Amino acid sequence: MASLSLQQKLFKEIRKRIPKHSSLELELSRILAKPFIEILEIINYQTELSLNDAKKLADAFGFSIDRLSTYQPSVVPFRFRAMDYNLHSMRDYFHAILSELRNVDGWGPRRLIYAANDFPVFSLFQFPDLAAFKLYFWGRTVYDMPAFRDRQFSLYEIDKINLQLGERAWRQYLKMPSIEIWSSDIVNNVLKQIFHAWKFGFFKENDGAIHICNQVIALLDHIEIQAEQGRKFHPNNYPPKRENYQLFYNEVSISNNTILFSSEDIDVAFILQNALNYLVTDNQAFCLKTEAWLNTMINKSTPISIHNPELRENFFKQLKGNIDFVKQRILNGDDR
Repeated sequence: MASLSLQQKLFKEIRKRIPKHSSLELELSRILAKPFIEILEIINYQTELSLNDAKKLADAFGFSIDRLSTYQPSVVPFRFRAMDYNLHSMRDYFHAILSELRNVDGWGPRRLIYAANDFPVFSLFQFPDLAAFKLYFWGRTVYDMPAFRDRQFSLYEIDKINLQLGERAWRQYLKMPSIEIWSSDIVNNVLKQIFHAWKFGFFKENDGAIHICNQVIALLDHIEIQAEQGRKFHPNNYPPKRENYQLFYNEVSISNNTILFSSEDIDVAFILQNALNYLVTDNQAFCLKTEAWLNTMINKSTPISIHNPELRENFFKQLKGNIDFVKQRILNGDDR
């Protein structure tokens, strides 16, 4: 059984994460599937919560019971989501991501900071063919998934369910005021992937590699418009009235993809690892250190959203020039 002290800490943590339109009673009833009278007895500490139910609640609200025990600053508990460990398909992955984003969405006012060494994964789904290629490449080369093994990438054989789930995650991301930090290396990973796939015959259509290069350019065109207006929006929709997007240029390569969600009551850090795998923690010490690092990055970067139009134009022009260079190598048949 969970101790009274643990039960009190558990409910205190859950209250921080409950959507504004709900209550502790309703959330516990929904997750534990117990009669309402039993839920009231648990909340009023008339009945002890089983450890199994305590773990079920912690999992549902996205934190570890370990964080409620004695504080050890050198020990940080993480939840780990891995395509090659506890997730077994792309659909598992997107369902997990959607669950994480929906939890964050219920916190009320919040902010997101994303230090990116590759295109923010959510943004890819504005251009489905590009997203499908990235999922194919990761599934085949990083995770050796049977669905992608020994199969060429075809623009006409795309799993639309994965793309729909990815777009739902992206629409959740659109709701959140965001700061993104990019370096000029942001396109390097995808260009290496496109060139590798072309070189080793991964594309079924002859013009597949050039088409994906053009999708990257289309994505950059849209991000540039978002930066100019300071607003995130769907390419086919009008931008929102309020500014919700800041883009910073950092001259130094960014070592990894790090995301910090912040709200009045809680912070959560995501560390992306091996393409799609990610670690999540709401450990206060770790989140404070992550926030301090991200703020240092921002202070040492140049804002290119709304401000600095000439620098913004040159930055995106350089990125598109890199893509044109790779396109020309493909068209010339270099290194094949």
